Amino acid sequence: MLLKDFFSRFPDEESCVSYFKEIRQTVGITCPQCGSTVHTWLNGRGEFQCRKCGCRISLTKGTVMENSRLPMYAWFFTAHLMTSFKQVLSAKEIQHQLEMRGYPPVWLMMMKLRDIMGKRDAMYKLSDQIELDISFFPTSVLIKSGGEKLLETKKTTVLVLAVSKAVDEILSEYLSNIAHNESINKASRLIKKAARQSVKKAVHYIKMFAIPNQRFETIKTFVTASIDRNAIAVTDGGNNLFRLRELLKAHEAHRETEDGMREVVTNVLPWVHIVTGECRNGIQAIHKEVDERFLQLYLNEYCWKFNRRFFRDSKDPKYDLFDHLIKIDASYTSDIKWRDYAGAPNVVNIS
Repeated sequence: MLLKDFFSRFPDEESCVSYFKEIRQTVGITCPQCGSTVHTWLNGRGEFQCRKCGCRISLTKGTVMENSRLPMYAWFFTAHLMTSFKQVLSAKEIQHQLEMRGYPPVWLMMMKLRDIMGKRDAMYKLSDQIELDISFFPTSVLIKSGGEKLLETKKTTVLVLAVSKAVDEILSEYLSNIAHNESINKASRLIKKAARQSVKKAVHYIKMFAIPNQRFETIKTFVTASIDRNAIAVTDGGNNLFRLRELLKAHEAHRETEDGMREVVTNVLPWVHIVTGECRNGIQAIHKEVDERFLQLYLNEYCWKFNRRFFRDSKDPKYDLFDHLIKIDASYTSDIKWRDYAGAPNVVNIS
């Protein structure tokens, strides 16, 4: 959705409330007291009322906006900007655009939106052929030294997963179903795209996780939760990844050597390196280095947008990223609190 379209659809607070009410009714509301899903909207009070027990439920109860004192227009405007730009946006910029005096509420709003993006993507497991690698992101951590709080720079370990397949293999699948026009069209588009790209693998979905260490037992937890048991893992054969054969259907290990490192990076594991570089550079361009405690939230945003990257080119309203995020807003809550991240305001650079 373009900016002009946003202002046309949502010119004021009332229009945002009306739309969010519709979204909540579409998603469904469950009474916290009796569990009923049948409710009546009370126009005068701006609340839902359970038809079974009479319990009244506020419009934002059970959503990411619960307990927020910000106007709904601020949430909508922020959601629109975050879904309209590929780049990471700073809370300072959103604060400026909203002309708000307080910084913490804006920062908290954006972090909550990033949190529910991750919760939504956590619903899905990756399958088929998956590139898997370990990367490192520059972060800062608050430490105590001699009674003072100081920022220390470190590198945080990130597990990167990318579903990818060789273009030739995908093309073969399309051509095997040549009786259908859609398969022919997909094959044609793929051939044209492959001719323009140096990377001869196509990527589908990705996931990224900030993890405390590189030990197999740590990696195992995330792999088990995020990858289908029948998937095939493709790695560089590192010692901490070699035991993936215990968890998955198959594991293709491509050992890096001094001569073969370029082959591994460009042909075997191209997409984990591409998305890592793009995500890391995007964060650094705006925030330099982020606090280690909320690196995962920035990873959530990048992955959520990447996994829906083709939505931006669609004119079909059902693929509008803003609408998708608002539906997620109505479906998930977030436990993130400002007090958990504020640290020492005179020391920590919260971006």
